[in-house]
Amino acid sequence: MLALNFDGGLVLDRLMWLTSEKLTWAPLYIALLWMIYRRWGWRYMVVMLLAVVVGVALSDQICNYFKETYQMLRPNRVEGVREHLHLVWDPIKQEHCIFGRYGTVSAHAATTMSIFWVIGLGAMRGVRSYWPWMAAWVVAVGYSRIYLGVHFPSQILFGWLLGTLVGLFLAWVLHRVKWVRNLAEPKCA
Repeated sequence: MLALNFDGGLVLDRLMWLTSEKLTWAPLYIALLWMIYRRWGWRYMVVMLLAVVVGVALSDQICNYFKETYQMLRPNRVEGVREHLHLVWDPIKQEHCIFGRYGTVSAHAATTMSIFWVIGLGAMRGVRSYWPWMAAWVVAVGYSRIYLGVHFPSQILFGWLLGTLVGLFLAWVLHRVKWVRNLAEPKCA
């Protein structure tokens, strides 16, 4: 944990803080929706958007259940660990990034992984460039949570596992629903 959470200086601190922010990725989400629209049309884009919303909500709520049920403290709240962490300064709140009390399963890791699988298997199967770029995004967001000191690596791994299960389940459901399959006729290759 301590090897992954180090003082990378002001530039890396800001970069990791921005990487962890949800709205930072809005242009990526818009670009993905545009790519789905261009390839599959607006009806399938709406279906994919709904599937992503369900995946994010489901992943987030399952993470909240684990956080409230098992109540594993975040690293920056554990006595004996906190003293050794590099805590990043939040420029908006003008304090160190602390976030919630518990971090049993990382919701950031779970939701990004869910998005990765739902869109990847639902709309980007033939797009080879999607997989490495989006995998890098998932890893960057997960690592940023460790760098900020708000999750242990195991919490990120459990989040990725949960997001994979949710994403694969939703992709499977999309593939099984006949009217969704009928919409999945690409407009262009």
